[in-house]
Amino acid sequence: MAKRFLYLLALFLITSRVAFGLNTSFFKNEGGQNTFILGASTDSQTRETIPNPEEPFIFSALPSFDEQIKTSVITADARPEIVRQYLHKFGSPLEPYSNLIVVLSDQYQFDYRWLVAIAQQESNLCKRIPENSYNCWGWGIYGDKVTRFDNYEDALRRIAPQFTKIFLKGKHSRDPMEVMKTYTPPSDGSWANGVSQFFDHLE
Repeated sequence: MAKRFLYLLALFLITSRVAFGLNTSFFKNEGGQNTFILGASTDSQTRETIPNPEEPFIFSALPSFDEQIKTSVITADARPEIVRQYLHKFGSPLEPYSNLIVVLSDQYQFDYRWLVAIAQQESNLCKRIPENSYNCWGWGIYGDKVTRFDNYEDALRRIAPQFTKIFLKGKHSRDPMEVMKTYTPPSDGSWANGVSQFFDHLE
């Protein structure tokens, strides 16, 4: 009985050692990483590296991604900003009404530059006007007679429709020389030349 036990024990130890040796041949440690060896023969071994979970895992190259950037471009009306910058340049009190000037011009269907160009010609953009008149356009001013408005907005809203009715009809809407004949007949042409120049500055 004792001999049989020793025989089985010896057989178990030999079998275990052989099995353990085969297992360790599948894994070799190279530089701190485990290498799994595939294939039976050493001539055709294929190695796959298994990362060590305790060490940082780094890709040899970052994955590539297709990125699509969609840009929404909103085209805004540049005219109010053109007017604002022009009025700001000359320190005009009309600057806060830049948007209103464009809105009224569109409403009454004339070039937005008229209100600014005539104000520049008549009053240096409201810097030379009768006191408390808010009248930057020389509108209804004859000698001692002065047409007055409550404020600049009131002046713009009341003058804009008159531009269309009286001065800016047909070719007049594009020709300062024709408008001058009605707006300020005594002018020798300097009025129209000035307005034309201010038109160019606002383009």
